Amino acid sequence: MTKRLGAEQFGLERLSQLAGAADDLMLLVEVIDAGGFSAASVRTGVSKSRLSRRIASLEGKLGVNLLLRNSRNFEVTEIGEQLYQHGSSVRSEMQAAMTLVRDTQGEPCGTLRVACPVALLEDSVGRIAAEFSLAYPRVRLCLSTTMGTVESQTKHADLVLFPSTKDLPDSDMIVHRVALAAYILVAAPAVLKAADYPTHPDALSRMDAIGWGSADESARWRLVGPNNEQADFETRVRFSSDNLMIIHEAALAGLGVARLPEMQCRRHIEQGQLCVVMPGWAPPPIPIYALYPSRRHISIAGKLFLNELVKQFQAWTS
Repeated sequence: MTKRLGAEQFGLERLSQLAGAADDLMLLVEVIDAGGFSAASVRTGVSKSRLSRRIASLEGKLGVNLLLRNSRNFEVTEIGEQLYQHGSSVRSEMQAAMTLVRDTQGEPCGTLRVACPVALLEDSVGRIAAEFSLAYPRVRLCLSTTMGTVESQTKHADLVLFPSTKDLPDSDMIVHRVALAAYILVAAPAVLKAADYPTHPDALSRMDAIGWGSADESARWRLVGPNNEQADFETRVRFSSDNLMIIHEAALAGLGVARLPEMQCRRHIEQGQLCVVMPGWAPPPIPIYALYPSRRHISIAGKLFLNELVKQFQAWTS
């Protein structure tokens, strides 16, 4: 027969120590996630000095250094990284349990963390998120901008928005296609005039182009034209970036032809600062995915936000 020890037998003091260590572990996770004590203090509302004392207390209990810090550097030790991974798993399970309880109450509440590329955030998702927060005041919606791999982003978010021209890697994430974003070719009016208003993709190989992420002197682009006709051609990349906002600014500055989301360019096209290059020809559309880890129960708030994204994106792209 299994025998359970009561709190009195185990020792209230020992229970208190374990509970305190668990709290300190969660603070360690927050500090490492934020990349330092100052940023963690802003996120958690716990003062920087108190965070430092709590982490030092945890190190004292364990007898190891978890962080190496001075006025200039912040580094995580090997054992600190291992403890962080365990702590992150514990935090995820705690959040899933709390979400499960909250969802039984029917009304969306709690924290929803959404990660999104900055261009998508500024063009559409930011407005959707603000409207969502007004509609559901018990939900604390936290938006962050993303860079890097899908896997690195889902570590710190409940929902990640990720445009991709390629198949997503196999993982433990649930994937929903939110929208198929239409892309167009745009350029400043002076660029288009200097090229004598090209009508076929062949002419683009003689124009300066703004590339995505690669510093190569040339890059191969694909366009889809009338009756789904496809054309591949080499471009002369003069400027490149992995950030759509920067590419947009480069196009406005007259650095060449750019491939950009139609939604991102509408305002500047209407104002005459950008022109559509070769109407009828356009880059293939790019899917926008919403991802969340399959091991983590998505909350009612997450489902509602995902539904709102799908509804509004379909309205904009239809």
